[in-house]
Amino acid sequence: MPTSLVVLGIGMYDNDIKVSLIEFYDLIEFTLSFKFREKWKNLYSEKMIKLFQLKILQSFKAGKPLKKTSLLNYMVTKGKYKKEVIEDFFEMIDLELYRPFIS
Repeated sequence: MPTSLVVLGIGMYDNDIKVSLIEFYDLIEFTLSFKFREKWKNLYSEKMIKLFQLKILQSFKAGKPLKKTSLLNYMVTKGKYKKEVIEDFFEMIDLELYRPFIS
């Protein structure tokens, strides 16, 4: 890598962070989209998916990350869904992709 780029603080690590941020932004944008609902509505209720989207949006507006357990409890309590159904949904959408926002 050219020395001038290193001096400016523009290195491979910075590019990795930028790529990661862009990928995470794309993930959140998709998660909040109509396409996300369309993708999962045949397996889960649209109401449940909207509840998930709402909680993600609220958390972003508040600037606070979510705990998986809090999200699970919210969806079980507010949506009256079985814990196993929510856990299955989390597994299907690969909730691990949302780390560190949802931990």
